[in-house]
Amino acid sequence: MLWCIQLCPGEPQTILDPFMGSGTTLVAAKSLGIKSIGVEISERYAAVAVERLRQEYLPLFNEPDAPLAEPPELFTMEDTQ
Repeated sequence: MLWCIQLCPGEPQTILDPFMGSGTTLVAAKSLGIKSIGVEISERYAAVAVERLRQEYLPLFNEPDAPLAEPPELFTMEDTQ
C-alpha cells in the first residue's frame, strides 16, 4: 500500500479507508507519517487493525531517515581458530 499512497498528488494530510479490513492502508500511512482514518463494520477485523497499529514500525528497506540496524555477530574469534 505504500506505493499507492505515494502516488497521491501532493502530500496527503489524511488518508480515509472506508473498508479498513485488517488495516493495511492505515499501517502504510503510519509508516509514512500520514494521519489516517479507518472504518470497518466487523469488530474482529477492527481489533486486528488496532493490534497492527499498536506494533512498532520496523522499516523493511533502507529508508533515508531510518537508522540502520547493526548486523548480528554470527561468529566469534574462537569459532575461527
